[in-house]
Amino acid sequence: MFAFVLSGISSCNRHSIEKPDQLISKSKFVKMMADMYIIQAIHIETEVKPNLKKITQNQLYFSILKKYSVADTVFVRSLIYYSSFPKEYEKMNVEIMSILNQKQDQFHPAKQLRTKEE
Repeated sequence: MFAFVLSGISSCNRHSIEKPDQLISKSKFVKMMADMYIIQAIHIETEVKPNLKKITQNQLYFSILKKYSVADTVFVRSLIYYSSFPKEYEKMNVEIMSILNQKQDQFHPAKQLRTKEE
């Protein structure tokens, strides 16, 4: 669902999009998007590990919306708005990748130790 929305939005970025009334702040949106990428990875992992199939991608998606107290329509409108500004959206994606890298480092402490020793 998330990938579908994102792909549809990327083709619409030539038009000026009106700022939504309930726009999610950039910092909050960046954190939500990082979590969205994590759930996509979890969903891919469910294909490898059948015991995780009990949780659907939609359940994971809505759990993030609940975590941040954001309605799905507000999230989608914010996604459309932010992605309509490609240069700014690219900067946000750099922030998202930074968050994901930090989270990855939390789960791979041996990698951090090797880097410090080198």
